[in-house]
Amino acid sequence: MRNVWKTAAVIGLGIVMTAAAACGQSSGAGEGSSGRQVTVFEDFTAQDLDGNTVDESIFEGYDVTMINLWGTFCGPCLQEMPDLGELADEYADKGVQIVGICTDAVNGDGEVLPDVVETAKEDIEDTGADYLHIVPTGEIFTDLLPRVSGVPTTIFVDAKGQQIGLADMGAKDKDTWIQVIEEKMADVSQEES
Repeated sequence: MRNVWKTAAVIGLGIVMTAAAACGQSSGAGEGSSGRQVTVFEDFTAQDLDGNTVDESIFEGYDVTMINLWGTFCGPCLQEMPDLGELADEYADKGVQIVGICTDAVNGDGEVLPDVVETAKEDIEDTGADYLHIVPTGEIFTDLLPRVSGVPTTIFVDAKGQQIGLADMGAKDKDTWIQVIEEKMADVSQEES
């Protein structure tokens, strides 16, 4: 009986550690039901936190775009944002950009929540994550958010908005994100040759 409790404690610890890295769980976020990855970023229209229209043209000129879905309520999201801000600066001249999507900036009907948008702007200023952040309206709301069951979730896309690999669930430290970014850059280079 003692071994059963020990095993349960280890499993429980693993669950707690996983939950500590993300505000929710995911089962294949970013994958389509047919095994195909999400295509929403290949053709979309949304707005940034200032209400400016953005679309798939934001990916042009970048080999890799790291799209980080986050929430103002999510501690792990906010904890990794300073590192993401640094990475955005460090990789700007290497063909890589970072884009954030503030998932809680809309309600369940897809209507923009001005108070959450203001909180998101404050969070961005406080964390130094001053790259482009999108409000999940339009296709992002209808086609992507229902597939995301936890934040932070990060999706990488190429210059055409096509997803590279699978989505990454959970927060990571700067060194781990560097490894992931370098792998995605290598994947894109390999596809081009």
